[in-house]
Amino acid sequence: MTAPTASMADRIPAAVLMSGTGSNARKLLEYLPPDRSGPAYQIRVVISDNPASNYSRIAEENGVAAELNDIYEFFGVLHPDRGLTPEDRRTLRDPAQRERFDRRTDGILRRHGVKLVALAGYDWVIAPFLCENYVVLNVHPGDLRVRDSAGRRRYIGLGWIPTARAILAGERYAHSSTHLVTAELDGGPIARVSQGVPIDLPAGITPENILPDGVELRDVMRSVRTGEDPKLAASLLVTHSRAVQERLKELGDWIEFPSTLDQVAVLMRSGRLIRNPSGRLLLDGRPPEDLFLQREWEE
Repeated sequence: MTAPTASMADRIPAAVLMSGTGSNARKLLEYLPPDRSGPAYQIRVVISDNPASNYSRIAEENGVAAELNDIYEFFGVLHPDRGLTPEDRRTLRDPAQRERFDRRTDGILRRHGVKLVALAGYDWVIAPFLCENYVVLNVHPGDLRVRDSAGRRRYIGLGWIPTARAILAGERYAHSSTHLVTAELDGGPIARVSQGVPIDLPAGITPENILPDGVELRDVMRSVRTGEDPKLAASLLVTHSRAVQERLKELGDWIEFPSTLDQVAVLMRSGRLIRNPSGRLLLDGRPPEDLFLQREWEE
């Protein structure tokens, strides 16, 4: 399916939220769809929660506005480069306080007339009201199609963790997923899933012996977060998961995320993706289903 070229006036106003190096943000800003003069979205602002991120440089290089909504200043905690205490972490995760913080994000989005939001390496779960007032998209470093026996998505979490879960489950490949963001973490309808990146464990290493006896993933996650066991934090599971994740960015995130944002903007512009009077997002009159873009655009 080929969409018509979008003039600047027709493009859906969008924003990028980022926290770190911004490699995904760059790809969204640089994206040129095949056979079209430009994407169906126009990124008007790059917003960061982190003053140490590359947000201002990326925005300046691409001629868009840059805005800082410093979460550490807002909550009165030290920047993570100087170390977060357990109390700091609890403060940053307080849902009521986080909603206050996201009200400031909402103010920035409204000033720039944004309708479409991309979470490009954004470190925080956003407040439900943002999901209900904007079309929000995320790229996730795991295959969200896979569910456990209870029907829950199996490869959820941030950063290297979905790949680690896939390794421990014996998967041969890792995938990125793009999805609509809802109040449920990693729970929104899947838009697209990337090609697989081989996991390829070193010779002699299996899912059963990649961790020491008696050690579970939660122990590794705690050590990475707190530094209480540096050896465990630097274990093969972590280093290999991160290496696979880096390959997955190039072959998954950087391909699927810009394409997803573009295709969703086309659906919004055509009136096919709308929010009904009760605030529910509908595609052609029905709630979007998993792989709602992959089926349509690859038939």
